[in-house]
Amino acid sequence: MSTPDALLEKLSQLSNPANRPSVSILFIGFFKEHAASIQAVLRHVQMSPMCRFINDEKEFLSSLPERSWDLILSCDENAQAPTPIDISLHLKRLEKEIPVLALLHRIPDTAEYLALLKANTLPILAAKDPQIIIQYINRTLEQSKVKRELRHIENLLIKTEQRNQDLIAHSRTAIAYCQEGQLQYVNESFVELFGYDQLGSLKGLSLDRFITSADREALYTSLAQVEKGEFNQSELLVTALRPDHTEFRAQFTFFISAFQEATCLQLEVTLPFHSDQDVFAKEDPISGLHNDAFFLAELDKAINKAREGGHDCNLLYLSLDQYETILQEAGSEAADLMTHAVGKLLEEKINPAHCVAHLDNEAYGIIFSDASTEKATALARQLCLAIAEIEENFANISLRTTCSIGIASINETAPRVTEMLTRAKTAAASLHHAGRRGNGYSLHKLEHSGHLPESDHQAVRKLMDAISHNRFRLLFQPIVPLNTEDKACNYEILLRLLTDQDHEISPNIFLSSISDDSVMARMDMWVLEECILLLRQALDQGERNRLFINITSRTLKNKSLLPWLSEQLRNMRLPADHLVFQISETDALANPSHYKAFCRALKKLHCRICLKHYGSTSESEYLLKDTPLDYIKLDGNYMKDLSSGQITLKQLQRVLEPVQAQHISLIVPMVEDTRVMGKLFHLGVHLIQGHYLQPPRPKMDYAFFEH
Repeated sequence: MSTPDALLEKLSQLSNPANRPSVSILFIGFFKEHAASIQAVLRHVQMSPMCRFINDEKEFLSSLPERSWDLILSCDENAQAPTPIDISLHLKRLEKEIPVLALLHRIPDTAEYLALLKANTLPILAAKDPQIIIQYINRTLEQSKVKRELRHIENLLIKTEQRNQDLIAHSRTAIAYCQEGQLQYVNESFVELFGYDQLGSLKGLSLDRFITSADREALYTSLAQVEKGEFNQSELLVTALRPDHTEFRAQFTFFISAFQEATCLQLEVTLPFHSDQDVFAKEDPISGLHNDAFFLAELDKAINKAREGGHDCNLLYLSLDQYETILQEAGSEAADLMTHAVGKLLEEKINPAHCVAHLDNEAYGIIFSDASTEKATALARQLCLAIAEIEENFANISLRTTCSIGIASINETAPRVTEMLTRAKTAAASLHHAGRRGNGYSLHKLEHSGHLPESDHQAVRKLMDAISHNRFRLLFQPIVPLNTEDKACNYEILLRLLTDQDHEISPNIFLSSISDDSVMARMDMWVLEECILLLRQALDQGERNRLFINITSRTLKNKSLLPWLSEQLRNMRLPADHLVFQISETDALANPSHYKAFCRALKKLHCRICLKHYGSTSESEYLLKDTPLDYIKLDGNYMKDLSSGQITLKQLQRVLEPVQAQHISLIVPMVEDTRVMGKLFHLGVHLIQGHYLQPPRPKMDYAFFEH
């Protein structure tokens, strides 16, 4: 069997006439000698590699913002280095699109191979033919090249669209296109400003003819800086020269553009301001910070720079939580007073190297010129604490506010300005969801990314460790009577996994990746054991609690669970109707035979059944008739739609009519204000649930019959 070094040596001897661009590569988990030998081989195949050798996770994460990496090569020579799957998970979390190739010293088994493919990692088998490896490397680099070219084209297109809009909006601005220091096109305003007779007479003239000799060296420097990409834009105050040798002061602004499908420099010539009429062109007069127009232009520059690679930064969107309350109760002068105080604080707390602006009313923007998300969150935390300490007095009224801050990373995959702002704004708004009142910070996460998957063995290990070391925690959310005489205290059980730092996370993050049914069965039994014990303790204290327990499709298929449960109920002398098993409508439809059998067995035990997510499919009524149910829980989206006006109360009533005809107790979740409670009462809803009533808590302490 050939060694990896020998294999790559053969690879280097194969001809490839295509000229490849320079490539930036991260080597992870290699011995230094091995990585260096690969780098040498890469040079032999007409590549100019820029490489970095990584041997631990911290170093890997810190290296990602340094440049736009073309490729990651992973090896298993260093046990401390992150695995290919770990690498891919980090890339997905950080929204980085870097291809990963795993150099393997042995042929993986089917599960390992499948895990690599699921993680978007291409395995390279050292024992295979070198031609295959060449195809892997070439294809990966070609794909990377195409992606970068597409981003570059998109970047140029965005710039062109923006500049075209400016041209339309500022048709009186003197504009010229230049290539190699010579004019290719000028508009009428340019001709009029410089005192020429006709448009055509200026084409081909050198740009230095339009300024005095004293400014020409500065002009050449500015042109070179923009052409080399050192700056996106350059502004230069010069003494302009007319053909009759008269002079005037003008500002030359250069930036890269396109003219007749060719890259060129665009020049805009404006007269400097001689009055105070535009003193607030870049400044917001109330806050003393930059204004929204200036900020949006700076954000556009930051996005374009980040797309080039190696210039990652972060966008912070700060919203004052109590601004509207101050405005409505104390008036606009009080709101302006708070705006000024917040602006002053931001100037004091934030280094001038970062762009800070007042965007509108309660909103502020910060372009944090550092790639570190940890530093951005540290700043957000500091600002939240500082703003909460602000106290202003207006007409004997004490003005105070907290803030919500959304953070969005700006990197080579950054979208346009409007989408970038929307990401950060949405993250800030999320702090007001589910009954929360802001006063914190939140990182933007792409909706499609969801939770990061874990490999099966990692998930199993985490779950078994949680069971063995009691790292699970049960939370309880009350299900409150609205239109029923039921005297039981109903709670829904929510399972949380404790991390090593005692943070609570939902185990659903990794449960879907576990294929070992015995592990899942053990977790189900752990939850039921805890619930039975809690119910027994409550009965001994004279309390009548009823627990709603969520089960998955796998639980429906677990034939050993219910016999075990029957024995537990007998041993603890517990009424079975104090346990309610909640089954999702989609799980019931996907596993009809198991669902029916499970429900029949529950009825024999005298346990109760709740069908949740009712109305989420078109087969809801079928399930009502198919199996005897004790409770129906409406899908939470109906309450969202009712609050937003997407459905009417009559439409909701039609959804509920089949349930009411079956005389089944109806539960409505996600009730978040008192206004809707009266409407639900008139609709005949029996029980309600939501963060407004009480969020999930570690104790069953809701005062049911005192409200």
